[in-house]
Amino acid sequence: MRTLTKLKDPLIQEARELSKIKNRIIKNKIQLRGLEQIKWAKDAGLEIKSIFISKNEDPTNYEQFSAPIYQTSNGILKKITETNYLIPAVGVAEPLADKEEFGEFVLLLDDINDHGNIGTIIRTGRAYGINDFITTNADFDPYIPKTIDASRGTSFKVNFKRYSSPEQAVSYLKEQGYQIIATSPHGKSLQSTVDLDKKPIALVVGNETLGVSDEVIKAADHIVQIPMYTGVESLNVGVATGISIYELRLKEVLTMLAEKIISTLGREINVTSKLIRQAFNIKLKEISEFSGDQIIFLMVLKRKSLMNEEQIKEQFGYFGDRFKEFINPLYEDNLIKKEYEEIAITKEGEELLAKLWPVHEKAENLILQGFTEEEKKELKKYLEKIQHNCMQIITYKA
Repeated sequence: MRTLTKLKDPLIQEARELSKIKNRIIKNKIQLRGLEQIKWAKDAGLEIKSIFISKNEDPTNYEQFSAPIYQTSNGILKKITETNYLIPAVGVAEPLADKEEFGEFVLLLDDINDHGNIGTIIRTGRAYGINDFITTNADFDPYIPKTIDASRGTSFKVNFKRYSSPEQAVSYLKEQGYQIIATSPHGKSLQSTVDLDKKPIALVVGNETLGVSDEVIKAADHIVQIPMYTGVESLNVGVATGISIYELRLKEVLTMLAEKIISTLGREINVTSKLIRQAFNIKLKEISEFSGDQIIFLMVLKRKSLMNEEQIKEQFGYFGDRFKEFINPLYEDNLIKKEYEEIAITKEGEELLAKLWPVHEKAENLILQGFTEEEKKELKKYLEKIQHNCMQIITYKA
């Protein structure tokens, strides 16, 4: 451990420059303030380049970090952070590289200004499995100390893509096939009842005072509102975001998850299909009394609306007493109902599907553990070729 005593030391100068947003963006480095932020950065997998600590700090608290440790005066530490109060430890780190490909649910931050709100939104999004954030201002910085604290370090773990205007951000999302969902007090429908398209979702979070910009409203596919009691003007943007994500996630599940489950890669090949069912059953039993086949059957019902008993037996391979064991628990728990000779899913069945949506993601991630994104794409291409060839044989025979 070295002691640095001069403000003009190049290491101290670099750390000091990172107190300004423009320098963090240009240099692609972060200034970490305090031991907790340094720990968050380490846990997120960031490379910590250097750590500066006060002479009053116990160096053994920093032995867990592989970065070089420098002791310096309290006055120099205040200069590094440009604060009039002492932060006893300051780190310099490089953020993780942002990914070009985004997931099925992204958040568009439309001119959000409050750093605490931004951190809360990032943390909330991460809690619901959202890792991708688009912004409408080119100088957006998720590594402002207040944002890092409000996000509890989750801002280190997510992807950001900056645009200089709402039009550019929305144009990018449209090109990538996203449906744009904006919230507004004047929305024509409640977000809990909106009919989503079978497309990835981009939820727009608007400015604290002005809300979602007119440019985004005009381009939105759905404009929805959060219902509130009379006398309540508006919600904090962080709170509103949490409500919106929760409700739209449930809608997304009921709209898209059945399709996703039915097209799971493992179901394309018989042996792999059986193994995936077993794996799915194991994860499902951790939180539910129903088997994977019963849940998949509910998903098929959600997609098809109605099925008769012969169709169910043929698709799932249950006959005689085994069919009764398969179907009766679903009737007993009011998850399905008879409509003449057809069987339909109930509201309770749909709610169960919504509660169990993380099981599929968790099981699929475990099944594909060790695959790179490129390998996943290649595997999907090979299976699509098999499907195509099979369809040609079936069509020719017909």
